[in-house]
Amino acid sequence: MTVKLRPMTSSEFDSVINTALAGYLAERVATGQTRQEEVAAETRRQHEQYLPDGVETEHMLLYIGEADGERIGWIWLALPGVANHPDTAWVYNVVVDVAHRGKGYGRGLMLAAERELVQRGVSRLGLNVFGANKTAIRLYERLGYQVLTQQMSKPLIG
Repeated sequence: MTVKLRPMTSSEFDSVINTALAGYLAERVATGQTRQEEVAAETRRQHEQYLPDGVETEHMLLYIGEADGERIGWIWLALPGVANHPDTAWVYNVVVDVAHRGKGYGRGLMLAAERELVQRGVSRLGLNVFGANKTAIRLYERLGYQVLTQQMSKPLIG
């Protein structure tokens, strides 16, 4: 199956972005990187920092993925030039809609994103993944991504 990308509309953006940021911050809470009471403020801060102009934000690409004319998910990419990523595009979020999970569409979204970036002259794509997300880690490894750095921690009981 081939996944095709089309630009996300403003109304699609409005329907997914707060859920996406909340999911990301829930993972940060689960890993101890953010406190629960900070989530609402952090959601607003990240929205303002990374997507101040929504789908029109400079250096950001927000796409809906479609297969056989049906929406299967979406992906958020940052082009090179975003802070801390001068020569690398970055996957900020990739979501396969619940009804389409387990069918290879995550791989399809990633490959479609890679094709789009190659057409734009981008030669490197990076991403972060939470260590507990074993499904995503396996997908990225199968797509040829390699670990460049790794953070580790453990809770200390005193």
